[in-house]
Amino acid sequence: MKKFWSGLFIVCLVLVFAGCSSSKEEDNLTMDKFIEAFNNSGEDISSGTSSDDKKIVDEENKPIVEMIEANDGVIFYLEGNPVKIYEYESIDKLKKAKKKYSLPAEGDIIRERFLLETNSEKAKEIFNSVK
Repeated sequence: MKKFWSGLFIVCLVLVFAGCSSSKEEDNLTMDKFIEAFNNSGEDISSGTSSDDKKIVDEENKPIVEMIEANDGVIFYLEGNPVKIYEYESIDKLKKAKKKYSLPAEGDIIRERFLLETNSEKAKEIFNSVK
């Protein structure tokens, strides 16, 4: 009986440590960090409107996130190329959407719970540089 309780205690400890550990990257990545990286890139950014004289990401310009079950998103243009960043509630929700909607499409990038949709190599480079 003593061995049983000792074994059970060890299993519980392993589960507690496994459940409490998380990726530092997941904790650090936010939509604000991605937007800041694009705003600080020095690249030509627009919201796609002809009256656009901003050179920063317009956080109010949102793609239709419900179509792929994302929680939030932003759309802008980098040197004329559309760039969409989607944020999911969790990695699990992104994995479910990935299966359901065949995400990512060719060229798209997933980092933790964020999905980048673009064909712009420069946008991919900036997205991947965020820490």
